[in-house]
Formats: sequence, C-alpha cells, structure tokens
Amino acid sequence: MRQRYGEQGEKPQRVLRGAVVGLCAAAALTHVLMTFLHVAPSNPISERYRAQINAWISPYFEQNWLLFAPNPEPIRTQIFGRTGWTDAAGRRETGDWVDLTAADNAAVTHNVYPSRTNQAMLHRAWNAYAEAHGEDEVSVDEYSLLRAENLRNIATRRLAELSPQPFQVIRLRVVATPILPPGETTPTDENKPYTRLLPWWNVTSDGS
Repeated sequence: MRQRYGEQGEKPQRVLRGAVVGLCAAAALTHVLMTFLHVAPSNPISERYRAQINAWISPYFEQNWLLFAPNPEPIRTQIFGRTGWTDAAGRRETGDWVDLTAADNAAVTHNVYPSRTNQAMLHRAWNAYAEAHGEDEVSVDEYSLLRAENLRNIATRRLAELSPQPFQVIRLRVVATPILPPGETTPTDENKPYTRLLPWWNVTSDGS
C-alpha cells in the first residue's frame, strides 16, 4: 500500500515535469524558427509574418555581424530628455533638458568593466526608432509601436534615475552631428548638425 500511495503522489509531479519540458521545447523550437526566418533570404513566409518575426527578435534577440565587421558611426548622436509634471496647485511644470548620452558616457568612462547596457542601449533604441518612424513621429504598424515603446521605457528609466521628483510625461530631443570625412574641417550644408524633437510621451507618475 505504501508503494501504491507513493506512485500516486509521483504521478502529478511527472505530469508537471512533462508539461514544463514540453513548454521549454516549444519555446526553443519557436525561437529557432523565428531566428531562421529573420536571417534567411526573403521568402513568402517571412514576408507574410514580418511583423510577428520582428516583434519576437527585437530588441532582445537582434542578429547582426558587427563583432566581425564593425561599421564606423557616420553620425554623432546626442540624446537629451526632459520631464513634465503637475504640481499641487495644478500647474504644469517642466524640468531642464538632461543630456542622457553624457550621463551614459560618464558611467563607462574610466570603468574597468563598463556596462554594455549603459554604453549602447539608449543609442541603439534611438536608431531602431528612427528607422521605423518618419519625421512625423507616427507609428504605422506593430513594429514601429514596439520601437517607440522600447525607446520610451529606456529613456524613462534613465530620467527616473536623474530626476529629483516624480513626473508624468517625458520628451526627447536628439541632436545628430555628421562626422566630417578625413581632411575636412568646415561643415557644409549637407553635414551640419540637425535636431529632431519628439512629442511628449505619457509615463507613470513614479517614472517607471
């Protein structure tokens, strides 16, 4: 009888383990399939499910070969952010512009083990946003909505670390300065700095 009771107790555990293993296998298979469709040449399946594939891959599983063939940056990008809030009297207030790029650079300067997160996360989030949006800043599909949400969340966390008080809205300003070719010292009309001002974004009151 003791053996029978033990066997009955082990059965739910075996079912649970089997379910967990099956779920992990399904997730692994889905990831392999999505990654294959992402890196494979364009085909009817990848074209039809492009939005779903991009949503799965980006921003956490992005595939690139920059480790083997790094592309030099043609533009120096400076990202600024500011916060907005409503005070106790109901007046709308805005904070000063904060140089988020400078704050990220300061976090890795003279650091023996610099964080890749501080080095590149905000910059790459902006590049992904800019690729998915025109200058009207309108998100036209699920892919661009995901890029906007990712940039907003990262900028909000950065500003929450630097803001002395809670806020309800944030805004970004991006100054892009083309890097002059070797030997050129005077900017021309084609490589002068230009500024892109994003609209206000609503965030939670604690800046998270």
